[in-house]
Amino acid sequence: MKAKHILKLIKHDQYVYCFRRVDTQDVDKDIIWSHPDSIKLLNSFPTVLICETIYKTNKYRLPLLEIVGVTSTEMNFSVAFVYL
Repeated sequence: MKAKHILKLIKHDQYVYCFRRVDTQDVDKDIIWSHPDSIKLLNSFPTVLICETIYKTNKYRLPLLEIVGVTSTEMNFSVAFVYL
C-alpha cells in the first residue's frame, strides 16, 4: 500500500519515475523518481555523483537512496531518490 501511495504522488506531480514489480504478487519492489529539472542539471553536470542511503528513518520505514550531483561551481543538487 505504501508504494501505491508514493506512486500516486509521483504521478500527480509529474516526476520522471520507474519501478519494478514482483511478478507473482501485486507488490512494487523499488521506485526511483526524479524531477525533470534535476535531469536537465544532470545532463549539464554529469561528472560527480554522490549516493547516500538512509535506512528506515523516513515516513515509510523503507531504505531511501538519494543521488546528489555537483555542479562546476561546487553547488549540490538532488538528482533522484530511490525507495529500495
